[in-house]
Amino acid sequence: MPQRGFAVVDVETTGLFPYRTDRIVEVAVVHADAAGTITGRWHSMVGAPGYPSFEQIAPRLVELLSGRVLVCHNAQFATSFLMSELERMAYRPRRGMEAVCTMQLARILLPGAGRSLADCCAAFDIEVAAGLGALPQALAIAQLLAAYIESDSGLPAWRMALDRAADTPWAPLDSTGVEWVPRPPGTATAAPGFLERTAARLPDYSGPDGHLDYLALLDLCLRNDQLEPDLRLLMQIAEMTGISRTVCAELNGAYVDDLARVARLEGAVGARERAELRGVAAMLGVAAERVTAVIDASSAAEQTEQAEPCDPPWPEAAPLNRGDIVVLSGDLARSRSDWKRELCARGFTVASAITMRTRLLVVANPSAITPKAGKAIDYGIPMVSEFGLRSLIGVC
Repeated sequence: MPQRGFAVVDVETTGLFPYRTDRIVEVAVVHADAAGTITGRWHSMVGAPGYPSFEQIAPRLVELLSGRVLVCHNAQFATSFLMSELERMAYRPRRGMEAVCTMQLARILLPGAGRSLADCCAAFDIEVAAGLGALPQALAIAQLLAAYIESDSGLPAWRMALDRAADTPWAPLDSTGVEWVPRPPGTATAAPGFLERTAARLPDYSGPDGHLDYLALLDLCLRNDQLEPDLRLLMQIAEMTGISRTVCAELNGAYVDDLARVARLEGAVGARERAELRGVAAMLGVAAERVTAVIDASSAAEQTEQAEPCDPPWPEAAPLNRGDIVVLSGDLARSRSDWKRELCARGFTVASAITMRTRLLVVANPSAITPKAGKAIDYGIPMVSEFGLRSLIGVC
């Protein structure tokens, strides 16, 4: 029986539509044990000249995935491409392509977090390497998974998924002996552009899971600022997942609103950025005037705020109450384990991730804006130094 554990997968593709002409061009697999500890990593470019085809890497891929819980961020996207490639080979995994989605789990474990991998990782101070292909993304997903498990190791879903995967290994494929060929050292994909950076900061969505998957697909449309798909194709995908045309139009409109609002909050929106936002609106069948209205309304509100006395960059910390959630970050003078014992003994809860329920963030250097600090600022959570924490709870 295969060892119980996880297989974290990330794929790079030629586009967004696996059952049309788009294909996988890079795949990465990271193994983790039942506790989330990384135990192995593999990746390969696929299909381009000088690289093996998917059919040639498939036997090893099946071996790496068999008997393990498949884990992806935006699992609906990744698994649809994997299933499409395998179906071309007349191969179907046992139990289909069942997967744990770290994006969907964020709704439970990181209330308030956005859906992007970078935003979810920021809650745990996990760095995500940008523009470097599938392997760094898979490693970040694996670290996020480990943080999830540490945050809620007793979640029955972990044990159930591990047992179910171990009990149903996939049938092996005849191996052709072709070695995987990784991305050459030093090569990188294009750095994220304005639209992709803005999409990574979009707020959380509390609606149905299928709606979240559709919105995540829209995020992928903005990668490298390439607005490729037309509204007809997007509508077809929405309908395949049970989203009506009316609801799809509502989601598209809200998406454009959120994108324009976040863009304005992130900084000045010039003529070029406005044009790109209007391009997104056109792709989604949304009136371009909607972009202008949101940006102008945000600008007016910002001018009103600037006319008033400026607040400090984060709220002043108030006395803590029993049960309040405290997050520790950075290289503190006193060990985190000591602080955790101290805080728990006083009736506080120590968590590893920043969420909207966090009451206080304790940092080694309040002037350094780490990913966790950035999330605290977004959520309006007070931050204090270690000295400030001592004052708050009365520790000498």
